Amino acid sequence: MQRYDRYVLRNYLAWWAVIAFGLLALFSSLEMLGHADEYGQAARFGVDSADVARFALMSLPFLLVQLGPYVTLLAALGTVTSFLRNHEWIPALVAGRSAWRAFLPMFVAAFAIAFALGQLRELGFPRLRSAHESLRLPLLEQRPWKPTDLWVRAPGGFRLHAAEFVPAASGGPRIHEFQVFLPGAERERLVRADAATWTGDAWELENGRLVDGGGESPLRLFSREGLAPADCERAWFARVRPLDLTVADCRALLAADPGHRQAATLAWSWRAALWAPLVLLALGLPFALRFERRSSLEGLASGLGLCALAFVVELVLRDFATRGALSPWLAGLGPLGLFGGLGMAASARMRT
Repeated sequence: MQRYDRYVLRNYLAWWAVIAFGLLALFSSLEMLGHADEYGQAARFGVDSADVARFALMSLPFLLVQLGPYVTLLAALGTVTSFLRNHEWIPALVAGRSAWRAFLPMFVAAFAIAFALGQLRELGFPRLRSAHESLRLPLLEQRPWKPTDLWVRAPGGFRLHAAEFVPAASGGPRIHEFQVFLPGAERERLVRADAATWTGDAWELENGRLVDGGGESPLRLFSREGLAPADCERAWFARVRPLDLTVADCRALLAADPGHRQAATLAWSWRAALWAPLVLLALGLPFALRFERRSSLEGLASGLGLCALAFVVELVLRDFATRGALSPWLAGLGPLGLFGGLGMAASARMRT
């Protein structure tokens, strides 16, 4: 890497850190101000100011993953405009380096950041979201994290229904009014229990029984792949906070229910997220690299507007796919193709 490349990269990373910190601080502050009344009412659940601070800190990774592609774009636009203001692009271009070659360090950094954020989603979210949810519900909705009327599907047609699921019970995850529907060749069988506690590898049933055509028989333990507490939590997040799911979660949901359109759509979207920052840079940078002062500011506004449009289009296509009006793969990859093409068209007008 040449000295000029290191200089561009250093400035880009500095812009990225400043913008990421600013946006995270802004959104966190707005959320805390918007829910100040709820925080005050949450004291009856034993929530104090330390829990509020912990919730705010635990929310940052989820917020950063959502804002990451746009932070990447804003950092690149800030780098380009600062270089234009200091007349630092012209010497590189006059020396024979193309604009895209001068942008290369930002593209490499954007790809590396997108990969890191993808790993944060896949590895960090499963470890954080349970504790995060146990704080979010008491703080914002004044109720404990005890999902009710929860349905969980497992491969092979097995279905679990929990009247109430308590993930953080003292003796281990616990289900009240435990029911599992077992597929059969002629008729469906049923496992029922007043309650069930997870022992580490199976559910220990209280007053458990197996109900089939021949009557009822007692049953003490029950286990089935896809019906563990982690699967119950996954079903909860798929129902109320689908953006906290990972690609692995989506695959598990699809293994149990191949017709789960939301999981299929999100799986394609999260795979495409690795390339989204590169498409945003290709779309926004040609509008920012204008050497006349007025046109450069207009180009900056145009680049931001197009990227905002890309965000809206992504949300609309994802909603269409979830509702069954569009193929999941098209909803995930369509924005990349559409705005990538617009970025290539815009680059033809860029000075090199």
